[in-house]
Amino acid sequence: MKYKAIMLDLDDTTVVHGKDSLPTPRVAQAIANAQKKIHVCVATARPLTEAKPILDHLALSGPCVITNGTQIYDPIKKEIIYEVTLPSDILPKIFSLCQRYALAPLVHDGTKDVRYRQNKPPGKALSVYIPEIGPKDIDFFVKVFSVDERIQVQKLIAWDKRYMSLDIMNSEASKLHGILEVARILGITTEEIIGVGDGYNDFPLLMACGLKIAMGNAVPELKEIADFVAPTVYEDGVATVIEKFVL
Repeated sequence: MKYKAIMLDLDDTTVVHGKDSLPTPRVAQAIANAQKKIHVCVATARPLTEAKPILDHLALSGPCVITNGTQIYDPIKKEIIYEVTLPSDILPKIFSLCQRYALAPLVHDGTKDVRYRQNKPPGKALSVYIPEIGPKDIDFFVKVFSVDERIQVQKLIAWDKRYMSLDIMNSEASKLHGILEVARILGITTEEIIGVGDGYNDFPLLMACGLKIAMGNAVPELKEIADFVAPTVYEDGVATVIEKFVL
């Protein structure tokens, strides 16, 4: 198979998990070399404000799936070209559940995270993010918030790795949905895409791609569905993937 695009997760895949992290020189050079041959794209849970420094640093040209699949960003035009919002009537239900369990939700309005207030909801909501849930409680809360077939609840590793977090989105928004749209934009098939990730929310990413690659530091469940397990992010695993399958 001649692959035409590679879709990279960011945190703990392309960069070490951290808000100010940038790719190592080896990874950055491998991506620059890859861009001469195929489309290099990103699929990340980060919103644009937190993803853009990395996208700019790498000078990417391929459409990028951001905010966990609710938006697609064109790094050439520097604009959002696609987005999926939550059903507006679902927000009060989510907020009520957060109150019941003393959780503090953040609503992403397309540009930033805002605190949800029942008497003043945001004009637009792409997702609801609930940070810092104990690992032992995360599966319980996935069930708690799965209250409507129009939404999906994904678990993530929080910025503080002692905790997990939840992302609640439209059921038609995920890294998989975003990749389908990117493939349409690029005029390629998903079978021609390499997917690389490490976390629970990268299941849709890998399932959308023709070649499924998990990082050496990936969660065990992701490694089980992978065609290839790369070295860890600390060993420049993305560079190894590009050298092996692209260059």
